[in-house]
Amino acid sequence: MATLPKQKEIKPITIDKFLGLNISNTGDTQIKLGESGNMENFYITNDYKLKKIYGYKSFYNFDNQIMGMSAVVLNKIHYLLVAVKEIVELTATCKLYYFLADELEDEESWDTLEPHLIGTIGTEECSFFTFDNKVYILCGKYMSWDGTTLQEVAGYIPKVVIGASPSGGGTNYEQLNMLTGKKHMTFNGDGTSANYQLAETNITSVDEVWVDGVRKSAALGDYTYVASTGIVTFNNTQIPSENVDNVDIYWTKTNNTRTYIENMRFGTIFGGDVDTRVFLYGNPNERNRIRYSAPEDGIPSVEYFPTFNQLDVGPKNFAVTDLTRQYDRLLITTNKPEAYYLSMSTVQLDEDETTTSVQTFPLNEVHGNIAMGQGQVINNDPVTIENGSIIRWKATNVRDERNMSDISQKIKLDLIDLNLANMKTLDHQSENQLWLLINNKIYIYNYFNDTYSKVRLKEDLTHIAELDSRIYASNERGKIMLFGDEFDDFNGETINARWEMDFYDFGVPYLRKTMKKLWVLMQPQAKASATISYITNKNESPVKKEIEYSMILLDDVDFGDFSFEVSNNPQPFRLKLKAKKFTNLKIVIENKKKTDCTILALSLRVETGGESK
Repeated sequence: MATLPKQKEIKPITIDKFLGLNISNTGDTQIKLGESGNMENFYITNDYKLKKIYGYKSFYNFDNQIMGMSAVVLNKIHYLLVAVKEIVELTATCKLYYFLADELEDEESWDTLEPHLIGTIGTEECSFFTFDNKVYILCGKYMSWDGTTLQEVAGYIPKVVIGASPSGGGTNYEQLNMLTGKKHMTFNGDGTSANYQLAETNITSVDEVWVDGVRKSAALGDYTYVASTGIVTFNNTQIPSENVDNVDIYWTKTNNTRTYIENMRFGTIFGGDVDTRVFLYGNPNERNRIRYSAPEDGIPSVEYFPTFNQLDVGPKNFAVTDLTRQYDRLLITTNKPEAYYLSMSTVQLDEDETTTSVQTFPLNEVHGNIAMGQGQVINNDPVTIENGSIIRWKATNVRDERNMSDISQKIKLDLIDLNLANMKTLDHQSENQLWLLINNKIYIYNYFNDTYSKVRLKEDLTHIAELDSRIYASNERGKIMLFGDEFDDFNGETINARWEMDFYDFGVPYLRKTMKKLWVLMQPQAKASATISYITNKNESPVKKEIEYSMILLDDVDFGDFSFEVSNNPQPFRLKLKAKKFTNLKIVIENKKKTDCTILALSLRVETGGESK
């Protein structure tokens, strides 16, 4: 007589902590319960729940290439800046526009929304930084905008010599500024000399002359000058009196150094303990060189670049690709790959004079960065991008491999086929998320709970920025988009969200099993749904079960007219979804509708049968 095998119920499993994407090469039978080897367009919340990614919508189309985008706050006004390359009669120009954050809040006004033109800038890819309530633009030119005036940065005019006699000499005081050919020097008037010799000959012009605090006029005949000799001659009635540094003469000589600053592509504000300078990098003609600003007579500045304020880091045939601040140090990464750190200290020259010493030290000979200017700082730890890896630096002052870690192990198989030099990054700090954008993919690293999610878009995105905790992006055709919970698709395209559980053997890999029921706990929302199915080592489920909430919205109802109780507590859905004679099983959760979906927990109960053959 045949005997039916006895079935034994084993302990149910529950996933109430979703652990994100893990596509390591161990396969999804080896990853942790709660991780997924196939997960797209869901992301992991701070409390480990599985939530469908929100959508985005285009609010303006420039129909031209976007060269840069940044969110800035000037005088308490919040701006989204967009640099756009425009081709007119085969000539390329680049225009800088802004949108006000307040204008973007009302979606109904987008049909009539027009960007505000700021002005024309350089035609290279742009980056931005703010300092002293101005935004500075690196775009093949060095420009600034204070919310009103857009202009090329003229540059601080250094005082190159003090205490000179009328015949010249004196004490060197400040270095030349690479941004400008203008400079000035002070003389000690002697009461008798009419001729004053400047520190340079073959000058372009004398621009200002001051004596005892009074400005003199060449037009009124107070003085004349000879450009070739650099001699300024005072009218006999205007000869300066005897005094110390009472004659101050400004002049201009042709400047051939400004392009070294204009060709820099990125800037990082830094100054040791206090942010007092900008450090520039990314000049394609000076790949390994950093140039940094100096105070203007003691006042912090990003408009004064002394000629000798430069550092060469690493070999010339490799590039400095990122500068990222950590506390009182600056992490320097290159595409060699190598890493260094920079520190600043005060050096006492004599009893009354000090100077600032800027030094670099080797940190790591293996890890660096290839995504130009895309370093971020999460929880005070710098993050850089290299071939196939995302590197998080714990300490940047000690040469020790333990001070850094590769935080991208879970998505390594995806990254190795991508050119990460094109990656754009964003620290979405309000949600503890590091966004890693490349082409039509966004990898979201939640650094609060160390989980990864992947978003697959319908189009390639080129730039990304955050303003008031809202994320903006551009595509390669010139559209500007806003991400937000209010959008249920990707600019008109359905969001296909899918999560697959790891293949699970329930602790008894050698036994056949049967599943008859499972429970899904979904967050109640106005419109929420999910489709549940399974995959076993034998087959896929022939049917799929759909769960949904459709709650009545009462926004416009006068509650005084009603008396009732409403519960929006999550309720578990019990699903009869049968799977037979499997050894391993995974549950699949999908959402292909314009609805929300937040999964709080998933529970499975199975029974065992005979041994697997």
